[in-house]
Amino acid sequence: MIESIRCPNCGSIAERHHLSYLAQIKTQCEECDYLLITCTRSGHVLESYAPGLRSPVKPISARITPLSYSHNNNSRPRDINAMRL
Repeated sequence: MIESIRCPNCGSIAERHHLSYLAQIKTQCEECDYLLITCTRSGHVLESYAPGLRSPVKPISARITPLSYSHNNNSRPRDINAMRL
């Protein structure tokens, strides 16, 4: 039996196949490539794939600049063994 439903991922028309001979329910969407296969006996997910939706908002770009270091006598590396008393 094939049933038309709304895709839980993108909301477009999708198909749900009731495969009684395999004891499975397969939900698939051609629009966003969503797939969910569950076992009708146990309810366990056998296979799934749900790609992310495209965002209408453009990502914010960030400029990363390195920190500047001040070079003086106090900032030089020290021997850890010399620090132990």
